[in-house]
Amino acid sequence: MKRKLLNLTVASAVAVSALAGQAYFAPTANANEEIKSQISEVEEERNKRQNEVSEKEAELKEIEAEISGLNDELEEIDQKTANTNKKISDKQNEIFEVEAEIAALKEEIQILEERIAERDELLKERAKTMYQRGDVNILEVVLGANSFGDLLDRMTALTLVAQQDRNILDAHIADQEALEKSKAAVEENLKTLEGHLSELEALKAELAEQRAEKDRLLDQMENKHDDVHNHLLDIEEEEQILKAQEAALKQQLKEWEAEQARKAKEARKAEEARKAEEERQKREAEQTAAASSTPSSSGSQSSSGNSGSSGSGSGSSGRSNTVSPPPAESGTIFMRPATGTLTSTYGYRGSFGPGGSFGGSMHHGIDIGKNGRTGDVPIVAAEAGQVITAQYSNSYGNYVMISHIVDGRQITTLYAHLERMDVSVGSTVSRGQQIGLMGNTGNSTGPHLHFEVHEGGWNQAKSNSVNPLNYIPR
Repeated sequence: MKRKLLNLTVASAVAVSALAGQAYFAPTANANEEIKSQISEVEEERNKRQNEVSEKEAELKEIEAEISGLNDELEEIDQKTANTNKKISDKQNEIFEVEAEIAALKEEIQILEERIAERDELLKERAKTMYQRGDVNILEVVLGANSFGDLLDRMTALTLVAQQDRNILDAHIADQEALEKSKAAVEENLKTLEGHLSELEALKAELAEQRAEKDRLLDQMENKHDDVHNHLLDIEEEEQILKAQEAALKQQLKEWEAEQARKAKEARKAEEARKAEEERQKREAEQTAAASSTPSSSGSQSSSGNSGSSGSGSGSSGRSNTVSPPPAESGTIFMRPATGTLTSTYGYRGSFGPGGSFGGSMHHGIDIGKNGRTGDVPIVAAEAGQVITAQYSNSYGNYVMISHIVDGRQITTLYAHLERMDVSVGSTVSRGQQIGLMGNTGNSTGPHLHFEVHEGGWNQAKSNSVNPLNYIPR
């Protein structure tokens, strides 16, 4: 009877362990299938785009013929604007240097003027003393000597006084010359500063003209193509994005499977250790049961009964040592990609017209403004991932797309209108790593970051876009 109870206990422990193992590996299998499903969706999207190429070829050629010149001008203006911004920054640095030099010269002038004023008082006092006492008669000094040694002392004293007066005068003259030289240097630096300020104003005026020209071109493009405001990309660019997205997904799937294989290996080792421990406990229990069935005195039988109870306790202890599966990773919140005020939210823009028709467009992301800041505003990756796009587009300007795998799901983030891109396609980025600077490139009317989040891969219809505020703090 006791042997049957022991076997039942061990069998129960093994069954519980098997169920726990299945519960652990089920999410891994589901995650793998989900990533593979996303790869299939991307492949289907690529095939769909390729089929649309022939259908829309004539339409695209017509549109491209109308706006290609405007796009080239827009890109040229963006480049000129970036160069002008750099010139303004360099000129401001030159102004700071000249202003610092002027400040140092003025401080030096103040010291010289104070020293000259003190020496003037000393010279005035010296002249007053000499006037009151009268000029020293050298003959009187010689005749008044008591001895030859006294005569030498008197002549030495006269020489020292004369040399001291000469040194004071020489230092006074040198300070006066240094003062004049410093004042002249200040005047020259002021002229240089005036020139720098004038050049700075000219550069700012040039920048304003470039921005006005860009606004004019954007208005023309808006009239030529109603969808340009929605950041639609041409089919060739879409194909590049989808291709890079597919490659990134396959690489991330490979890394994910490798990680899951590592975890499975660790789980198998833990399972083997658990089974070895159960086998050891089983042998101990059998030995205890065998000992209890041996004929003995009543005292021994009583002891055997207690031993059986102890064996049951040992089995219970074996179940409590079963290795539990690791908990599933919890969802993560992305970090904010840039500092600044939220200037535009996710959703539809526009208003309803007569008859209930809606005259707006969908804004598939949020905008974070520069808000009058003059320095560079870094743009950082909201989460670790792989860069699938880093290029210029007439709509997005300089933009970066990153593919992330979070809890076995793909999430894609997009960062648009960058002044500068600091990453390239295929590179791996960490959470918070700088990927560029906030700018005003592409279809943008002011410096800001346009940020999108897509649950899954990016596609032309942006059907996977979600409100980024679901992932980042406001």
